[in-house]
Amino acid sequence: MSKVILNYDAAHAFVEKNKDQGFFWDGYTIVKWSPSKNGFMEKSGLFKNNKWGYSTRYDLKLNGTWEISEKYAKLV
Repeated sequence: MSKVILNYDAAHAFVEKNKDQGFFWDGYTIVKWSPSKNGFMEKSGLFKNNKWGYSTRYDLKLNGTWEISEKYAKLV
């Protein structure tokens, strides 16, 4: 699957712009959270804002960039 590569400034702008889409920071990791009643049963489950959901984590790479899924390219 193709990825969108974000540098430091682009990553911070992306998360700030898309907080309402469920993106937030966990240290240096970009996290995408989507509410779901079944989130408590999954390894990627995350309890946030008094709701269960699924999370997808995009970790910082050794070269100082983040690679996010291409499906979020329109949000960049």
